[in-house]
Amino acid sequence: MLPDVQSLTLANGLRVNILHDPQASRAAALIHLNAGSHHEPPEFPGLAHLFEHVVFAGSREFQGDERLMTWAQAEGAKLNATTHANATAWFFDMTPAKFEAGLARMVDMLAQPLLAEDAVRQEVSVIDAEYNMLTGHTDSLCDAALSLAFSAPARLHDFHVGNRISFGEDIPALQQALARYHQQFFTTDHLTLWLQGPQSFTELTALAERYGHVFAKGRSFQPSADQPLTLQHKRYLQLRLEGSPRLRFSFPVTPCPALTLLRQLLTDEAPDSLLDTLRAQALADDVRVSLPYASGSGDILSIEFLVCEATSAIRARIETTFRQWLQQIRDLSAEHLQHYVALAQRDFSRLTPLDQLRFRTLDFPPAAQNGWQNLLSELHPQNMTRLWIAPDVQGQNTPAQGFCLPVSFAEWKIISDNVTNSSFTFHLSSSGIAHKTDGKVHTTGALLTLHQACIARACLRALCAKSAHEGHSLVFTHVQGNGLLQLSGPQEWVTRTLSTALALLRSPSVIALTQGGRLFEQEQRKSESEIAIRTLLAKLPEVISGSSEKLHEFITAGDDTAVLVFRPLTENTAVCLAATQILASFLEPLFFQQYRVEKNIGYVVSCRFHQTARQAGILFALQSPAFDAETLLGFIDAFIAKVPAMIHSITPQALEEKRAALRESLRVRPADRLEAARQQWLREFAIAPELNEESVAAITTEQLLACVQESDNSLPCEAEGWGGVLQKNQEVDVCFAHRFVLKTYSPPAPSQGHDPGHPILMPETRGMKRG
Repeated sequence: MLPDVQSLTLANGLRVNILHDPQASRAAALIHLNAGSHHEPPEFPGLAHLFEHVVFAGSREFQGDERLMTWAQAEGAKLNATTHANATAWFFDMTPAKFEAGLARMVDMLAQPLLAEDAVRQEVSVIDAEYNMLTGHTDSLCDAALSLAFSAPARLHDFHVGNRISFGEDIPALQQALARYHQQFFTTDHLTLWLQGPQSFTELTALAERYGHVFAKGRSFQPSADQPLTLQHKRYLQLRLEGSPRLRFSFPVTPCPALTLLRQLLTDEAPDSLLDTLRAQALADDVRVSLPYASGSGDILSIEFLVCEATSAIRARIETTFRQWLQQIRDLSAEHLQHYVALAQRDFSRLTPLDQLRFRTLDFPPAAQNGWQNLLSELHPQNMTRLWIAPDVQGQNTPAQGFCLPVSFAEWKIISDNVTNSSFTFHLSSSGIAHKTDGKVHTTGALLTLHQACIARACLRALCAKSAHEGHSLVFTHVQGNGLLQLSGPQEWVTRTLSTALALLRSPSVIALTQGGRLFEQEQRKSESEIAIRTLLAKLPEVISGSSEKLHEFITAGDDTAVLVFRPLTENTAVCLAATQILASFLEPLFFQQYRVEKNIGYVVSCRFHQTARQAGILFALQSPAFDAETLLGFIDAFIAKVPAMIHSITPQALEEKRAALRESLRVRPADRLEAARQQWLREFAIAPELNEESVAAITTEQLLACVQESDNSLPCEAEGWGGVLQKNQEVDVCFAHRFVLKTYSPPAPSQGHDPGHPILMPETRGMKRG
């Protein structure tokens, strides 16, 4: 059940939305600014994005180690921020005991940012690295191509990510522009504070009143309204990109909760649904529903199908089938709609409080029937653009949001004569409740490769969807190299459904094997176009659990170099597990300070406790456009060599604070029963020791030193116990005993590429987050 929203307005005019969520284990805060990239000065493209970054560098009351970024890393908080066309948001979550301290820091950094020259200069470099990292991002290219279908708003075509060229060399002038942007928009008529957590309404209201008063009162000035979305006459676009073919249908629509209801209908995988029909006919394997552009005056709704083959015949058959489906959803009863609303709300309730706030403010809000009829009136072919993405498109280089893209505007046949009228099935809940359970989750699983997991997913997805429609839950996930089946429902149903699921897995059908093979190929292609460090993280479980080879290579797009080092526990005991978690919490802010703030090596700098493939330990990750893999490895090794000295500098008070934080985390369990059961199964499968207060109390600096004793005097060639090293872009002969060495490299740039005579500009990228 979703928590109710209680709204209030503070004396200074700040709007506050509060959600009391008694089942939550963490509390979350989000500050939403009603301005974004469309409101930045034209002379500084990317300024809104730069402001989003630079406020983390410090504020009047919280600087150095006390600022939100450093504090959050030391305290185990999660934080992030994102800049969109007409909105910007900063958000974090934390255990309730430390939530007030985090809220004080986030409010102060937005109300009283320092915007120091050194910080501005550093974040220009970081955004430039981010820009370089994203130039090969497939979704960004597709969104950029889609913008060519719209004539308005004009700023939809602008460059908003920013880079060194757009910011220029005059840092004082950039500082002044940032200060003016802050003065203009950071007033209470542009801001909304969201709070969600297990605290009572009274407690959360008191926090809002205590810290929300620092924002300046509104000046009765509102950002200028965007022009309404207006389609061009050219509604057919083709974009040449490597990878799996895609077909994207897009509509300008009015924002409403019914968009989430539509997404639930589109992504239904039950027998005779749209997706099941497309899969059975080998037309498309999946669908993704997104909002690549959103504003108060209109959203762009995109429905993108992952196509099985890049042929014009399949393209026409998909559109014909899709249009039949659009016609049939117009006849759905109120009972049908309410059933799918309940399913969507169940999925929404499983999100963390932080993700719930993000979706409410920036993406798909909780589903409702509100706006359904108006939405149907907007979903007609005359209001639709078509974007075909395939490697064999013959297009001419066309500028779009700073890219030079191989695009064609040639029309194609959209209706196929080779499609019979499909009768799609839309389900009803027999009880009218879409998520009744007996309160117990049954979990089973085993180690699976990615290929095996793709086949399992193809085997089970229809059964999983059918179970949800029946009011129960069957969920398959691939986590840390493990395939997990989780069932929740009456015991008789669990026994019967588990038997059916295992039978499907033991004897996959030809269709499931074919679909699973395609899914695996798509995952492989996706990893090649992914951000390098994400590719390496995805490969880590299989490398650790399935290979003793020293060298592994993977292809990724882009020119960044990425290195990932995973160091597992020195011994599988509760004391060692607790010590490793505490040590990681000490190291995380120090690692970030050294390589993100002082050396500023690039966009990705991370050190944290990590669990994967039956192993727990500390993970280090670096990604840089400026340094090669050997140099990045050297940075990590240099940091590790200093760890004993860092441990010796830990005061008894600091160690007790970490012990107290870990003890508190032991009392916290995920509110979502599926997630709680998943974590419990992973602990048991990994034969992980059970942490308790006694093992936490036993942690001393000597125990912390024991976590690194194997690497203390043996770097670089005898580091027993190190579990994985992943590298990118350069041949490196690494001599680490018991380490895996994985490399990724960039394929040669295609000849069509970007226009070499002009700087490449990045479009605004929805969904790409700081952190």
